[in-house]
Amino acid sequence: MRVVFLGNHTVGTTVLRTMAETDEVAGVVAHPPDAEDGVRYESVAGLAAERGWNVVRGRAKDPAVERFVVECRPDLLWITDYRYLLPKSLLDVAPLGTVNLHPSLLPKFRGRAPVNWAILHGESELGLTAHFVEEGMDTGDIIAQKRFTLSEDQDVGDALRMLYPIYSAITREVLGMFRAGQVPRIRQDHAQATAFPRRTPDDGLIDWSQPARAIFNLVRAVASPYPGAFTSLDENKLIIWKARWLPERADRKGRPGEVLACGDGAVLIQCGDGVLQATKVEGPTASLCEGVVLGSASGMRSKVGHGE
Repeated sequence: MRVVFLGNHTVGTTVLRTMAETDEVAGVVAHPPDAEDGVRYESVAGLAAERGWNVVRGRAKDPAVERFVVECRPDLLWITDYRYLLPKSLLDVAPLGTVNLHPSLLPKFRGRAPVNWAILHGESELGLTAHFVEEGMDTGDIIAQKRFTLSEDQDVGDALRMLYPIYSAITREVLGMFRAGQVPRIRQDHAQATAFPRRTPDDGLIDWSQPARAIFNLVRAVASPYPGAFTSLDENKLIIWKARWLPERADRKGRPGEVLACGDGAVLIQCGDGVLQATKVEGPTASLCEGVVLGSASGMRSKVGHGE
């Protein structure tokens, strides 16, 4: 098949390499130039140039992008981590339709940053969905899903490492379905749908009035390679990269954000409900001691940068 690929990031290059094993990459649409492209993650445009594939960079509604896709004469459009919704005129170009790989178990966690949002909500079962694309956001019929389990001692970095091979596996499987002419279409149960917006580095700000388990899930959800969960101490930024929540410490001994104990590589911090044990902290930790109160949500953005 002739496939036009639209995508970004390391997941995009992972899928592109897999696709090229069995089918013809007729063209590649990459994101507009980005400072992180090829630095924090692999570059789709760079891989396309390296392989000699026709490539254009742009947003889906750019007329040049649509002209490029039409000229590629694709049988199928394939999306992986392309953040722009495709207009109907573009969706109608390929006779076999358009497929998107969405890293959630649709219809749950439609929209942006689904892996981060799932961990924030304490989900232990995550996954990847291949689905047809229509004009709605992640609303099209499901072709295939693959699931995996994320334990509480694992974070978003672990989830991404588990996801990369799943991206390759589901790509091989679904492309095989198209070549065989046997592609299932499972209608989503829209009554069960949840949808979430994009996230920014500011969303990693810790509100110590929240329950310890919620803060623990925030730490896991924005850990490396994301900017991290952060708080302040004397107007300095502290990033908490790893933590545990201590359900056995439900007794309240301090106010939210107060350091209850510090030593042996761990800091115990009072939360709105329960205690968080921070085990990996970046920043001026020399000032951390019992009785210190870490910054609350109010005013933090004006004191501390985004951490990108």
